Amino acid sequence: MEIKNIWKLFPILIIVVIIFFFEYKSSNEREAFHIAKINSHIVKKKNNWSGGRSYDYLTENNITITMMNINSLTVGDSISKLANSDNFKVYRKNRFGMYEFYKNYNIND
Repeated sequence: MEIKNIWKLFPILIIVVIIFFFEYKSSNEREAFHIAKINSHIVKKKNNWSGGRSYDYLTENNITITMMNINSLTVGDSISKLANSDNFKVYRKNRFGMYEFYKNYNIND
């Protein structure tokens, strides 16, 4: 192959690298979430690369929870999860300022 033809493949290589980067990052976040025991609050909601289809929620102990937009959590929600599990419970403040059970989630749903 000539040098000119190799450079034509460069944009495809860049796209493949970007896809692998985001898959690797996502896999690491899911693994960290699965292993961790969490009793924390959501402190930040961030947009991610999905263009609004999902959001990243950061807890006080720097665990990232990526959820689809239809499963919206809010800043201040309390998260409770056992170690080595993908299921977690969300507690939300009611109008009296007390936390009450809101919903069960599974990170893989």
